[in-house]
Amino acid sequence: MTKEEFNKSWTTSYPDIIPISHFFRHDYTNRWFRIHSLPESKRYAENDKKWDILLTRQNQIINDLFSDNVKVFLVTGEYNWDERTAFITDEEKVFKPYSFLRLDNIDLFEINSNEYDKEDIYRPAFAETTWTVNSHDNLLKAIAKDRTRAFFVSFDKNIIIAPYDGGVDFILKDNQTRDNYKEKYKHWLSEREDGL
Repeated sequence: MTKEEFNKSWTTSYPDIIPISHFFRHDYTNRWFRIHSLPESKRYAENDKKWDILLTRQNQIINDLFSDNVKVFLVTGEYNWDERTAFITDEEKVFKPYSFLRLDNIDLFEINSNEYDKEDIYRPAFAETTWTVNSHDNLLKAIAKDRTRAFFVSFDKNIIIAPYDGGVDFILKDNQTRDNYKEKYKHWLSEREDGL
């Protein structure tokens, strides 16, 4: 897929949001929900047993939503603040299996002038890949350790899956589908009223 084709698919499927995962839950509240990766909402895995739980939960629910052996896109990027650059595509080993194409820079100041300065930009990139169980575990672990950021999107299924250090955010095709999966995975949800 070319950059232009990705942009067209993104704006057709998600016209209200930019491809930065922390914006998703605010812009699609009626299609969003979150699971926690560990029991009792623990944020970080402290031993091999906890890593097994985290990866089992994440692989199970992602595979349930995407299905096995499905084409998806992985999206990541880096922040540029003036002379400083905060790398998200950090040349880590976790990104070596993927071939990224750069997307157009996003002017963060234009998005939110209260939070960002005039020179602040985000440089997104995407890679076409295949979802299969456990094939992205190195990436999922890096995200869970808060070493990088990335999310998966399927335009065919109209699903965004955005792991973070503590759990996974989902944007599903409609609120009924969201409610069905919230019920199915209710034991992995936050006890907080806002779902965080």
